[in-house]
Amino acid sequence: CSKCGIMPVPYEDLPVRLPKPEKCKFTGQGNPLETCKEFVETKCPKCHGKAKSEIYTMDTFVDSSWYFLRYCSPKFEKEPFDKEVAEYWMPVDQYIGGIEHAILHLLYARFFTKALRDLGLATVDEPFARLLTQGMVIKDGAKMSKSLGNVVDPAEISEKYGQDTARLFILFAALPEKELDWSDKGVNGSFRFLNRVYNLVNDNIKNISLKRYDEHKLNDMDKYALSKMHITIKNVTEHIDKFEFSLAIGKIMEYVDVLQKYKNKNKEVFGEAVKSLTLMMLPFTPHLSEELWHMIKMEGFASLQKWPSYDENKIDKKAEASTMFAEGTRKDIIEILKLTKIEKPNRIILFIAENWKYDFMDKLKSEMKKTRNANELIKALMATDLKIYSHEITKLIPKLVNDETKIPEVILNQETEFHALNDASKNYEDEFKCKVEVIVAEKSHEVKAKQALPGKVAILVE
Repeated sequence: CSKCGIMPVPYEDLPVRLPKPEKCKFTGQGNPLETCKEFVETKCPKCHGKAKSEIYTMDTFVDSSWYFLRYCSPKFEKEPFDKEVAEYWMPVDQYIGGIEHAILHLLYARFFTKALRDLGLATVDEPFARLLTQGMVIKDGAKMSKSLGNVVDPAEISEKYGQDTARLFILFAALPEKELDWSDKGVNGSFRFLNRVYNLVNDNIKNISLKRYDEHKLNDMDKYALSKMHITIKNVTEHIDKFEFSLAIGKIMEYVDVLQKYKNKNKEVFGEAVKSLTLMMLPFTPHLSEELWHMIKMEGFASLQKWPSYDENKIDKKAEASTMFAEGTRKDIIEILKLTKIEKPNRIILFIAENWKYDFMDKLKSEMKKTRNANELIKALMATDLKIYSHEITKLIPKLVNDETKIPEVILNQETEFHALNDASKNYEDEFKCKVEVIVAEKSHEVKAKQALPGKVAILVE
C-alpha cells in the first residue's frame, strides 16, 4: 500500500489463491502474475485504498527444501508424499553440491525435514546421510564464471578431443572437493593417455584371447600381471566408493604402464587384463570403453556388465617383487652403460647374491623392528647360525642401517631371483644386443660377485 506500506493479509482471507494460468501471460520474461490485473490490483486491509498484491509468492528454496521427499513417490496424489514410502527411501544416501548450498538449501532442507517430523508427516530426522561439497573451477587465477568471461565451453573440447577426454581431465585434475585449476596442457595429457589405451588394445588384438588361462603354466610375469590386475580393481573400487576419482584414475594409469610391458606375453592373461581395464575405465570414459569392449569381441554393452571383482588371494606380492626386481636390474644395466660409455657391450653378466645373504636380510629386517643400533644388530645376528659370516656381516650392517633403501620391501630367495632374471634375459638380450648371463655368486670366482645383495645384483659389462 502506498500509504500503509507492507501489510499482512488478514488471517480470515488465507490462503491466498493464485489465479488460473489462462488469466496470466507466460511470455518467458518477467513474472506471469504481474500480467494478471485481477490478482495484482487489490485493496489495503487497513485503509481500504488501492494496493498491489505481492507477486513473488514463493521462493525456489521452498520447493527444494522438501522435493527429495516428493521424489520418493512422485505419482502419489492424496498427500505431498507417501509417508511409508519416504520412510523406506529416506534419508538421501549421498548429497553433492557447491559450497554456496551450505547456508541456504542445506539449512532449509534440514529445517523443513525436522518441521515435517514434528508435525508427524515424516519419520526421517535428517534429509541427507552424507555430503560432498564440490570445489570451484579456477582458470587464469580466478573462479570460472560467465561474468568474468573465462568460461571454457565443453562443446569445444568435445569437438576437438571427444567427451571422454573432457570427463577424464576434470575427474583426474583434482579431487571433487578441491579447486580444479583448468589447464589446456592437462586436457592434452588426458587425450594422449586415452590414445595410449586405444593403441594398446588396437595394436595387440592378436595377443588377446578371452579363453581361461591355465594357472599351472603361469610364470612370474604372468602372476605379476594378474596380481596387478586384482590390486588395481581393489584400489579403484575403494577410491570410487570414496569419490577419490583422481586417485582411481592414477591407479588405472599405473596399470596401463604394466600392460604396455606385458602385451606380448600370455594371451589369455592379457585378454583378462584388458577386459578388466575396459570395465574399470567405464565410469570415466564410457564411449572409449564401449569401443574397446566391441573391439575385443565381447557381447552386449560394457555398461551392462557387472563391476569387475578382485581376489585377495591373487594379489601376489612375491610375483610383484620378482617383476620389479627384473625391471630394476634392467634400469641398473642402462645406468652402468651410460656411466661406462659402452655403446655396444659384448656380454653382460648378472650375479645373484649368495644364498646365506637372503637369510641374513630376513633376520636383519626382523631385528631392525626392535633397534636401529648397528652394534646391537651385529650382536643379535652373531648369536645365530650366521656367525660364520661375521667378517662380512660387520661390514654390511652399518651400511644397511645408514641406507635402508638397500633392504628390499619383499625379500625373495636366490632361486626366485635367478628365475626372474633368467626369464627376463631374452628381453635384455634383445634390448642391449648382446649375450646376457645370469650366475649365482657361489658359482663364480669374480670379485664383483661378492657385491651382490638380495634385490640388487652385481653387474659386469664386457
